[in-house]
Amino acid sequence: MSLTPIPTRMLHDTAVFHVVTGMDRWQEKTYTHYTVRNVHLQNDLDSIKGADNTEVQLRGILFVDTRRSTPALDFTALQKASLEAGDTMRVTVTDASGAEAGDFAVLVVDGVPDVPATRIHHWELGLV
Repeated sequence: MSLTPIPTRMLHDTAVFHVVTGMDRWQEKTYTHYTVRNVHLQNDLDSIKGADNTEVQLRGILFVDTRRSTPALDFTALQKASLEAGDTMRVTVTDASGAEAGDFAVLVVDGVPDVPATRIHHWELGLV
C-alpha cells in the first residue's frame, strides 16, 4: 500500500526550472530550462537556517507530485548540478490563468518518501 497522489485539483501551476550549466566567455551564467506541469505553489513565511548558519525566510514551497507532475525529474540531481556549475537552481512559476506567480531561487530540495519508503512520493522545494 502506498500514499495516494496529491489531488489533481491542487496541481494547477506550471514551473520552469532554470539549471545553471556553466559560464559563457563573458562570465554570464548559461542555463538549461525544464518545464514541469501540474505543480502547486504555496506561500510560506517560515524561517530556516542556511548552510552558513544564517537565518533565511522562505517565500514559498513548490509541491511536485511524482505521479501527476510531468515530466518526472530528479530535483536533487538538478540542484547538485546547478550548484557545481556555479549557482543555485531558479524556478519561474505560472498559475492556471497564465499569470506569473514569481521567480524564485530554490534553497531546499526535499524528496518526501512514500510508505513504505521505497520511492519518493512528492518533492517539496523551499523557495526564496
